[in-house]
Amino acid sequence: MIGITIELLLSWTLLYVLYRKDLSVLGLSLAKRKYLILLTGFFLPVFYLSALYLSIAVMVGNPFTINPDYTWGKFAEGLGFVMRGVWYEELLFRGALLYIIIKKWNSQTGLWISAITFGIYHWFSYGIIGQPFHMLTVFISTGTMGMLFAFAFYKFRTIWLPVVLHFGYNFTGMVLFSMEKNVGAQLFIKRFTVDPIHPEGIIPLLLLVLYYTGFPLLCFVFLYKLKPEPDPELKQNQ
Repeated sequence: MIGITIELLLSWTLLYVLYRKDLSVLGLSLAKRKYLILLTGFFLPVFYLSALYLSIAVMVGNPFTINPDYTWGKFAEGLGFVMRGVWYEELLFRGALLYIIIKKWNSQTGLWISAITFGIYHWFSYGIIGQPFHMLTVFISTGTMGMLFAFAFYKFRTIWLPVVLHFGYNFTGMVLFSMEKNVGAQLFIKRFTVDPIHPEGIIPLLLLVLYYTGFPLLCFVFLYKLKPEPDPELKQNQ
């Protein structure tokens, strides 16, 4: 929470010094008509990733089961971990700095800088410096998501949309399906430590492609279909 508080203070300072603006430019205040879109943004990754993880589990003969030791305390711990991480990253990469870059230059520059820095950031957060192949795959996958989250901020004129997309994605992987070792076993866990089946052929390859490209494509379609929110101050940079 200290890091998020510092981010908010620095964001407010930058916006006030440069443009005499406050945090309202991040779209923190929402009209009720936008709630349905935000709800869709949350459930989009939840439904897609759940279907994908369950399909892969069937394919490798390693089904998910409910964690018998799961408690509300563990749920609250996992939820807090996800919420802190999402807000920290969104304020850093899709907050005041992205707004300033778009306002000073243009949206394309802002989206690319957000994507590239988000990808590089995950080299350090994942601790994979010095592993070239892993660094490349992480840079492409997280950089793509960074581009989409930045596009969500620009298109909808609020940080809430990238937050709910990001939160839905991380919540599904970390809290529902225990994909984050730092959080530990959460709601669903795999029955076996090692997958009993190692399938070959076109279907496993298809699932692998869907794992890395399916949600970004689905997210892009969702964002592309949204009606852009007007913003007179950023209109000249479209």
